[in-house]
Amino acid sequence: MPERQDDPTIGKSERLWRRIHPFQINWNANPPIVSTGAFNTSDGLSVSIASETTLEALTQSHPEDSVVEFEVGFARSLGCLIFRDPTEEDPAHALVWGPKSRGRLSKTQMDSLRNAATVLIYRRPQAEN
Repeated sequence: MPERQDDPTIGKSERLWRRIHPFQINWNANPPIVSTGAFNTSDGLSVSIASETTLEALTQSHPEDSVVEFEVGFARSLGCLIFRDPTEEDPAHALVWGPKSRGRLSKTQMDSLRNAATVLIYRRPQAEN
């Protein structure tokens, strides 16, 4: 795998949006708390560049997901790389790349991003019938 490079065209004040599955939120807390596990992935942290998409487009195929945001500059201050990784479904897709194998974030990075993230949309899980 080629070495990943930080993309300087993504400015430090750019906001990144991350979809959060309803089961990665503690709904018993007031206000609800996003789990650190929502930032634990095996191939970099999947996000979308806010200025290049809309919340409607981001959640269209995942209507049950909540959405949080954080700034590129904050992620970079934690030692993360940010680069574009467009997909057919999400042309604004990017990855937050950590120092561990396959771009995984460290526990400190996951905790810090979770604590800094602002919730834009809370969507409670649908009750099962």
